[in-house]
Order: sequence, then structure tokens, then C-alpha cells
Amino acid sequence: MTTTTRDDAPPDASAPPLRIGLILTSLVLAIVPIQLDGLVAATAAPTIAGELGGFASIAWIATTYLLTMAVGTVLAGRLGDMFGRKRLLLLALLVFFAGSAWAGLSQAMGELIVARGVQGLGAGMALTTLLAVVADVAPPDKRARCSAALGAVAPFSMIIGPWVGGVVTDHLGWRWIFLLNLPIIALAISGAALLLRLPAVSRSGRVDVAGLAAVSVASTGIVLAVTWGGHQYAWVSWPVIGAALVAAAAIAALVPVERRASHPILPPDLFRNRAVVVSIVVMFFGTGAVLMGAMNYLPLYLQLVQGRSASSSGLLLLPLLLPAIAVAMVTGSWTTTPQRFRPAILAGTAVLVVACGLLATMDAGTSAWVTAGYMVLAGAGIGFLFQTPLVLVQNSAPAREVGAATGAAQFLRTLGGAIGVGALGTVFTGTVTRHVDASLAGGSSGASSGLDVASLTPEQLGTLPAGARDAVTSAVVAGNSAMFWVAAAGALAAVVAALLIPRVAPTSAK
Repeated sequence: MTTTTRDDAPPDASAPPLRIGLILTSLVLAIVPIQLDGLVAATAAPTIAGELGGFASIAWIATTYLLTMAVGTVLAGRLGDMFGRKRLLLLALLVFFAGSAWAGLSQAMGELIVARGVQGLGAGMALTTLLAVVADVAPPDKRARCSAALGAVAPFSMIIGPWVGGVVTDHLGWRWIFLLNLPIIALAISGAALLLRLPAVSRSGRVDVAGLAAVSVASTGIVLAVTWGGHQYAWVSWPVIGAALVAAAAIAALVPVERRASHPILPPDLFRNRAVVVSIVVMFFGTGAVLMGAMNYLPLYLQLVQGRSASSSGLLLLPLLLPAIAVAMVTGSWTTTPQRFRPAILAGTAVLVVACGLLATMDAGTSAWVTAGYMVLAGAGIGFLFQTPLVLVQNSAPAREVGAATGAAQFLRTLGGAIGVGALGTVFTGTVTRHVDASLAGGSSGASSGLDVASLTPEQLGTLPAGARDAVTSAVVAGNSAMFWVAAAGALAAVVAALLIPRVAPTSAK
């Protein structure tokens, strides 16, 4: 049996535009620190590890946050549907607030890593819930535009995140990276508490604890495998294989568990909806694997081949991210009817395939202007896909499943990003290593044995003998080419998925 109790105020979908605008402002205030905290700590990590004495655990500062964030995204989707999204959003923001305060006050590396886990859990829960709230407060014809406004925060955070982390660490100290979240989140909590007027929902039935456990174990295994593989351990090693096997076992157990659950975390019926499935596939490859792979490895080509400065690493990606923001905003304003979703997603995936192919053709003689042009094209393709597939998922899912659908989509996009970084990174580093080893084995003039390309900076590259420098440059060009050809194949899979989107998607499955 399901019971629903409504507040005295009407649902926000009928609220005046001014109040919807204020609600969206509160959501943006919440999403900015959540997105930033996945990136700002990267710049401060060496300082943090030096002060807390934990260089061996430095990778876990970011990994723990992303891992628990992935779990939080899928957890919040179902809980919001069961207990009401306003309550869950406020709870999630309070968890993120507490994790930020704990991280800023941590006195040991282990304590900081646990605090980052709390932060990530709150961040994932809040991110899914606030995106689902858009479906509650905005009417269907305005939903894409509102989602695009929130979606633009992600590339903006990618641009300024590393820079903000460096500036705050240099002038205030690394603890303020986390403590500055507190007043912003306090404002977001106040805005959501005062402005949101959503139905107070209470459904009978148990929380899908077994499904949540299976999803958590599966995502943990996958993220650990792709984080460890090729970095901390070899891909063919027991830790990586063990993590992958644990993930596979959890996924196998998830299917029967979710079929029996009264309120499944990942509803099986959701994956019988063609529009939902193919939209999630587009997100997995497009704004997950391809985008995050490019974000992480394209700067290596820009620095080691074209000699760009590593100190402005965030600015190197402006030609990719600024067009993505602009196109996302325009697309959100344009996709006001069901007939426009399919062409927008098709255009984005097709442009992304072409852009990846062009980026794969770059060599040591490619000019900075040509490279920027290719990046602009890739950014335009990504911009079409930032929020459009997610809005299509929300419009295609039944109203009672919007939260679970949003959580599933965000969860699989996050995993797509993690898998993309790991898989494309393996292609890139493997190709670079083979080319450098071949050059050294061939006796390249001036090449030095023991050359560590992984830790080579542009400044250090300039001090190498000519033969070694040429060997590294050609190896990075080959690695970049191989990586983007694989990325193009992933983008092509997204095109195939986009072709399967129904020609007229539902406006809203209410």
C-alpha cells in the first residue's frame, strides 16, 4: 500500500517563475561545491599529504570521494521516490556539510580519507536529488532549460577547480578548500528548506537494502579495478582481477535481488523502457567515458608535445569546456518539445565521433589553433549531451520512478567516466611505453635508459637530449592518437544508441 500526504502549499511545478528561479539558485549554490570538491583537492593533494604524512595514500583523497559519490547517486534516487525529495535533499546537504567540516578539521590522513567518504556520499545523494527536483519544480516544456543551467556548472567547475584549489591552498591553507563549503551549503539548505514545496511522500515497504549492498559492492569493485589497474597494480594482478570478480559477482546477484524487491534501487521495469536504456548508454559513453578520458589525458599532449605550461592546466581545456557550456545552454532552450530530443542527441554524438577522429590525427606539427578548433568541435558535441539524455530519461520514466531513473542514469554516467579514464588511460600509457621502449631498444641518439615518462614535466622534457626528447614526443603523439581512436569507437556506440531513441519521446510520464 502507498500513502501520500501533501503539504498545504501546491507542488512547485505550478509555482510562479520567480520562485522557480529562486529555487534553481539554491540548487546551483548546492551543486557548485559538490562539483568543485571532486577537483579542487587534486591541486592541494601534495601539500595535504606532506602535512598529514600520508604520501602512500594520496590517491585515496580523490578516489574515496568519487567512490562514495557513485554509491550516493543511486541510493538517493530510490529513497527520494519513497520518502520525498525535499527531505532527502536537506539530509544529503547536511551530510555533505558534516563531511566538509570534518575534512577541514582532520588531523591525520586516515581521518581525512574517511571524511572525504562522508563528503562523497552526501555529494552523490544531493546531486541525484537536486537533478530530480528539477523534474518536480519545472513543467516539462521548461525542464530541459532548467537542467541545462545546472548542467553548465559541471564544465565551469572543471575549468576553475584546479585553479581554485591552488589559490586557496597558497593563500589560506588547504583546510579552507573544505571549510569554505560551509557557508555556501548553509545558504543552499536555507533556500531549499524555505522555498521548496513538494508533496510529502511516504510509501510503505522496505528499503532495498540487499539491492543497495549489491550496487555498492559492484560499483566499489569496478572503481577500484579501474583505479588500481595500470597505476598502483598491473592490470593482470590479483588485486585488480579480484576487484573485477567481486564486481561481477555483485552484478550477477543484483538481477534476482532487484526482481524480488518491492522498491528496487534499480527498477528492472526501468530497463525495459527503450528511451531510458539508450539515453543511459549515450550518457555512459558520451559525457562519461569520452569526456572524462579527454579531460584527463588531452592535457598531456598539450604539455608534452605542444609545450604548454602545466601551471595553467585548467585553462588548457577552455576550448573544450567553454563551447560545451554555450551549446548546453542553447540546447536546453531549444529542446522544449518531445520531437527535438532525438535530433539533439544524434547531433551531439555524431559531432563527438568526428571530433575524436580529428583529435586522433594530431601529430607533433599540429598547430595550437588547429588543436583548439578540434577541441571546440568536441566541446560542442559534449554540450548537446550534457543534460539532454538525462531529461529524456526523466520524461520517459513513470512519475513514481523519476528519482530512481535519475539515480541510475547518474550512477552509470559516473561509472562510465571511471571506466573511461581507466580504459583510455591504459591505451594511452601502454602505447607511450611501447614507443619509448622501442626507441630506447633501437638506440635512439641521446635517449637515456630509465626514462620515466609518467612523471615527466614539460620543463624536464626541455632538458633531455634531443634523441630522448623526440622519442617522448613521438610516443605521446602515438598514445594520443590510439586513445582518441578508441574514444571515437565509444562515441560511435553512442551514435548507435541515439539512433534507437524513439522518434517521439514522451513529454512526461505522469
